[in-house]
Amino acid sequence: MTPAEASEPCLQSLRDRRVSLVDKLEFHIDSLIDVLIAKKVFTRDDREEIQYEKGPRGKVRKVLDILEGKGEEAAKIFISTSSHLGEFNIKALKQTSEFQKVIAKHKATLRHRSECMLYYNTRHGEKIPFSEHYVNLLIVKGHHSLEIKRHEVLTFGQQRISLQQNATEQRLIKPAQLFSSETGKKPAKKILVTGVAGIGKTVLVQKILCDFSNHKEHQSFDFIIHLTFRDLNLVSKPVSLRELLLRKNGHLSKHLDTITENDAKLLIILDGFDEFKHYRGCDVDVFLTDIDEEGEVVEVVSSLMLGELLPGASVLVTSRPMAASHVPTGSIDCFVIITGFSTVEIHDFFQRFFLDEELATKMFDLVAANELMLTLCYIPAFCHIVCSILKESKGLYPAHSRTMTDIYVQYLLALVKSHTNNRIESLSNIIGMKHQEQLQEILLKLGRLAYQKLMNQETLFYGNNEEIANCVITSTFLDKTLIQEPSYTEDVYSFTHLTIQEFFAALYCAMADVPLSETLGSGNEYSVESLPGNLDLFTRFLSGLLSERNQELLSRSIGFQKQNDKMQSFRLKLVSDTQATCENGAYILTQLHCILEQQDVLLMQELKLQCLHINLSDVTLSTMDYNAVKHFLNEIHLNISEVDLTETNISAESLRDLQPYLLRCEKIWLGENKLDLEAIKVVADILQASDNLKALGLGWTDIGDEHLFVLTNAIKTNQTLTELWMEGNRITFAGLSPLSVFTPSPLEKVVAIWNNVTDAEGEHLNSLCTEPCFTVSFTESSMWKGWASWVLQRCEVSSSEKLVKILYKVCDISVHSLESQWAKTFYKSLTKLIRTRIEQCLEEDVRRKLEKFETILST
Repeated sequence: MTPAEASEPCLQSLRDRRVSLVDKLEFHIDSLIDVLIAKKVFTRDDREEIQYEKGPRGKVRKVLDILEGKGEEAAKIFISTSSHLGEFNIKALKQTSEFQKVIAKHKATLRHRSECMLYYNTRHGEKIPFSEHYVNLLIVKGHHSLEIKRHEVLTFGQQRISLQQNATEQRLIKPAQLFSSETGKKPAKKILVTGVAGIGKTVLVQKILCDFSNHKEHQSFDFIIHLTFRDLNLVSKPVSLRELLLRKNGHLSKHLDTITENDAKLLIILDGFDEFKHYRGCDVDVFLTDIDEEGEVVEVVSSLMLGELLPGASVLVTSRPMAASHVPTGSIDCFVIITGFSTVEIHDFFQRFFLDEELATKMFDLVAANELMLTLCYIPAFCHIVCSILKESKGLYPAHSRTMTDIYVQYLLALVKSHTNNRIESLSNIIGMKHQEQLQEILLKLGRLAYQKLMNQETLFYGNNEEIANCVITSTFLDKTLIQEPSYTEDVYSFTHLTIQEFFAALYCAMADVPLSETLGSGNEYSVESLPGNLDLFTRFLSGLLSERNQELLSRSIGFQKQNDKMQSFRLKLVSDTQATCENGAYILTQLHCILEQQDVLLMQELKLQCLHINLSDVTLSTMDYNAVKHFLNEIHLNISEVDLTETNISAESLRDLQPYLLRCEKIWLGENKLDLEAIKVVADILQASDNLKALGLGWTDIGDEHLFVLTNAIKTNQTLTELWMEGNRITFAGLSPLSVFTPSPLEKVVAIWNNVTDAEGEHLNSLCTEPCFTVSFTESSMWKGWASWVLQRCEVSSSEKLVKILYKVCDISVHSLESQWAKTFYKSLTKLIRTRIEQCLEEDVRRKLEKFETILST
């Protein structure tokens, strides 16, 4: 050792410990630099030089290099400071004025972005203060099944009013309570907010940002960073989380390491998961753990949601229900459902919109008299659309609106009239085209753009797109955003609401000179039921636009040629699909909505049905869904072979609404719904009044003896029921005993496995019958062969996506009986079916899940 080195023990120590210091200090480097500047060891020029280094480890190495020229005293201060980082690092930094300035600047930025609300036809330059027009939304804490859910614009869960009346135990929560202990035993860290299109998910996000930036709520966080999946769709190359966070938050660059190090004080909002073009692929095998580690955008997002990246951060994800099943379920510890406006809030919205109490009341009364329009108004986005129609048409048209498509057509005509006519007239004079011809061309160009992007799961498109270039009505239907790329800026557009894009896509398919077989299928074949689940709203719009009344209206108002061939083609296909579905028991709700949109009595007369199976299972039904079912059954007067309402979240109120139709049923399946005593009383009323009901399924409905006693009295009154399935409930021997009086006539089969009944008690019950009728434990019998045959039939008629949903249940339910012969035969048939679907499946994520089930069943 030289004399100089002997006199510089601190500098030498830094040289000796260089590798370990890089490991120790990489997560603290930005805060350490701030402290060293405060102690005048480093200058601001030094920090600028350090910031050029890529990543925190590179910055540590640069700091050590600079210290070589600062001398022994600087090295001594550095060692002293860095050795106490774990004790006071974050706390000391947060107390510095500079860090507080960063927080203040970030809040000011969020305040600027969130202070105004943009409506779907806001004129250029028009600003509406968020605080003046935001109406409280009802948010319900709950757990929607995260298995496969369809895209459904009007899914309310239970009816909106029912939720209000029956809310208990903190089920109703305010936005400010989302991350508080009021949502559970401890504050939630990962929250999934679901709600149908237009229900207010993005408005909720804006509310959170607005309240945080104005120091009103969510002050337990130092920073909230907002990312939209629309923006993330534009990322086409490997990227790090640091880059994603800084894309619209460049003002945080100097302190991002400190912010992410103290991630317990950070909330990241991921808005619009259903709009993410990679949402089906979030079941990734590659995880990132460092914010500077680059990966595909889906890997970065999945790692963040799963807590591999920033494990201490809170994350809020918003999504439509149809995509919620693809959110990595292990990452979510609180599920929240937005259910929209109450009737009072609808009236409040009308008052704010019309700014004239008398006019607002008049318009509200008009809507309240129209069941469809009032139902739509529970969804805030549609409430605004309805108000816009009323304003432009002075309340004349909506009285004739019978379907959702009718309302969107009226909305289109109202906006064309109020926003675009003058501009199109001027353009028509310049280029020598008639006004209507120019309008048709513009609408079809926008429709083609909407259709192409919808099919590719895209919602954003660049300004150089030919459909947008020189389009004079762009601002009426499209929002413009300025995107900052590394070396330039570019205009990016999206439709004002995803439902508007879906409507325009359907408008293009309905009115353009393109065969339906080209847009909806391959060759000469297409099918409503074969379209992906995220396109069912598009399909409804298409059906409504190909109805006689809307073809007439579009022809009269805009000059479109009536598409008689398309109307007939769609109608014939809808009839044949519906007939096949009614006979084979496949999921039917999409067809029923298309029939509702058609509003055509002659179409109903063309249905030549031999039997009627109504399968509505595994979706949360809404008021509009029930309307579609009732519209269909009102026109079809056959007895119903079967109604499957499994896992539909049906309530007593909804059961009562369907009661006249359920009286016509031979089999009713209500399993996997939580049925309270009121709901069971409705089922009992149906049992008492029906002359047709032979089989009733109440498995996994959380019923106990008190519910069964009500049903037993009903069976006593009208003895038609032969099968009663009640597996997976809370029933005891005491509850089952009274049923022995009705065995084996009329009750030939009472299934109560997975209840609170022992095998010995089951044997005693069967001893009371002339032949065994009670099954209380898992046995190999003809019953299970019948069950397997029924399940296999359901699998065969299900889409591949719905098949995955069924497989989750099937592969778990018989785990105790894999050695039974019926199970071996069943799983062999099921594996063969899965292999066929894998070969046919075009959706990668669904195919991957099917392959996993094939592996499970083959081992």
